[in-house]
Amino acid sequence: MENLGLALLVGVVAGIIEWDIYGGFHTMINRPLAAGTIMGLVLGDLPKGLFIGASLEFVYLGSISVGAAIPPDAASATCIATALAIISGISKEVAIALAIPVASFAQMLQMFIWTVNTGLMHKADQSAVVGDIDGACKWHYVGSFLFFLQGFAPAFLAILFGAPYVADLVAGMPDLITGWLKLAGSMLPAVGFAMLFILMNKPKLTPFFIIGFVLAAAFKGSLVSTALIGLAAAMIYVNSMDDSATKHVRRVRE
Repeated sequence: MENLGLALLVGVVAGIIEWDIYGGFHTMINRPLAAGTIMGLVLGDLPKGLFIGASLEFVYLGSISVGAAIPPDAASATCIATALAIISGISKEVAIALAIPVASFAQMLQMFIWTVNTGLMHKADQSAVVGDIDGACKWHYVGSFLFFLQGFAPAFLAILFGAPYVADLVAGMPDLITGWLKLAGSMLPAVGFAMLFILMNKPKLTPFFIIGFVLAAAFKGSLVSTALIGLAAAMIYVNSMDDSATKHVRRVRE
């Protein structure tokens, strides 16, 4: 019964976080950093949730959804990996490595929900054609709620049936395999940085990338200080772009 309560709690939190993406809220709590922090706070282990969320945020730094081409579901992966790590007691690095296949499964579930919602949109169109606004809204609400289930169902099932066995499974693994998982979990953020560099590999943006690494080394890995300096640099850059655009418009008008 205790495990059922935990599964419900994790499922509801994961569902709300997942719902934020397509449910109309768009508060960005679905990002791994926020999702891991929230899940860690709810389950009483904020440092572990923040560590896993931040690590997976690095993994997804360079991942961008373009149309129907979407990356593996980071929100579900972060919620489930964080919950399993806290409840089962597995190491943070192993939880990060396990998050990637979870994200791929959640991605397939998301594509299924999109397919179902295509039919629901036609239902809403039919209601709108005959002037049934309430009916059209009803189908939109149903379609929106499916995204809550996208986060709730995997997290609920993972904690209900998986949490009691994950710790035993990891404990029973040979040290070689456990070492591989920890190594993979530690290397995944580097993959995110590499993907980000591909996007930033432009003469105007590359200096910011280099400065960020130098500052991180100077502050001995203090991400908060480096992030604040990066935010200030980004604001200066954006403001300079706005000033240049304003001057260009004035020249054109003159």
